[in-house]
Amino acid sequence: MNKFDKLKIVVKSADYIDNINMSRFNTIITDGIISAFKYQQTTPYLLYIEKDLKDNELVIEFTGKILGARYTELINKTNIRQCLDNINALGLCSLNTEAILNEGGVVKADVTIDAEYPDMPSLTKEIQSCVKNNERYNAYKEGDNFIVEKKVKTKNRKLRLTIYDKEKEMNLSENKRWLYSFGHAAADRMMNYFKGKVRFEMNLNSIKAIKDSLQLRDNLLTSVMSSDYNPIMPFLDKVLLDNAEARTAKTMGDMAKIALMEKYNYDLKAIERLAKEIRDRNNKSTNLSQTLKPYHELYNALHANKQTSLKERLKGVLLEIFLIGFFVSM
Repeated sequence: MNKFDKLKIVVKSADYIDNINMSRFNTIITDGIISAFKYQQTTPYLLYIEKDLKDNELVIEFTGKILGARYTELINKTNIRQCLDNINALGLCSLNTEAILNEGGVVKADVTIDAEYPDMPSLTKEIQSCVKNNERYNAYKEGDNFIVEKKVKTKNRKLRLTIYDKEKEMNLSENKRWLYSFGHAAADRMMNYFKGKVRFEMNLNSIKAIKDSLQLRDNLLTSVMSSDYNPIMPFLDKVLLDNAEARTAKTMGDMAKIALMEKYNYDLKAIERLAKEIRDRNNKSTNLSQTLKPYHELYNALHANKQTSLKERLKGVLLEIFLIGFFVSM
C-alpha cells in the first residue's frame, strides 16, 4: 500500500464546495468579475482550497498533517476520506467528500516511505558517491534535504527524490508545538515513531509523472490511492551503482585512477568537474559518463569488502517497509 505526504486534487466541478467562510477565503476578481475564492495556509501544515469559477474547478492540496494525531499513517487508501472529513471539520467550507473521492484527479503527489536509517550524513555521502551517471542524474544538498533528480528539460518528465532526517525535522520547535497540541501521550507516540527515521519522498509534479511512476492508465484519485507500485526503489535502482559493476584494481591504469581518487579524497563530484574541464578544453565529443564509469566501479570495489553495497542495504530497508505495509493493508 502506497503512502503519500502530499496530494493535490482537482475536481472538474466548482459545485462540490459550498458554505464558504468568506472571512477566511480571499475573493479573486478578474476583469471586474469574481473568478475564484481561495484559502491558503502553510503552517502548521500546507492546506490550499480553491473554488475556481472561471474554469469550473475545485482544487484541494494538503499534506499528511491534516490527519492530526494519525499523522504517522500518512495519506493512504484507508484514510483518504478521513483527510477530507478533517478539512470539513475546520469550519472553512463544506466539501462534497463523496464526489471528490469518486471524481477527483491527482495532479501532484509525494510518494513517501519512512525508514529506519540512523546515520543520515553517511547515507547522503554514499548516495552522492554511488550515482552511476552524473550526466543523467543530479545528487545535491538543498538545506537539510538531500535530493536526487533526473536531469530532463521537459518538466512533466522530471523525477525528484527528496531524502531527509524526519526525526530532526519533527524536533523543530514549530513541529513540536503542533505535536503537543494533541496531548503528551499522542505527541510522545508520534515522536517515538519518527525516532531514527529517514524520509524518502518521491515528488511527482505532473499527471504524466504520476501515471508513469505509479503504473496507471489515469490519474483518478481512486486509481492513485489503489496503486501498489512504489516508484522509490526502482528509481534508486536506476540511479545507484550495483555491487556487481565493481571490479578490483588489476592494471596500472586502475592504480592511476585510485591514486587520483585518493588525491581528491574520493570525491567523485570533484573528479567529474576535473574531467569536464579537460573535455571542454580538448575534445568536447568525449563521453563523460563512459570516462567516469571506471572511477565509480573502482570506488565501489574498494568498499565492497567492508560492507554490503548501498543499493543492497537500501533494498533491504525499503523491502521491509513494503512488506509491513502489505500485511497491514490485508
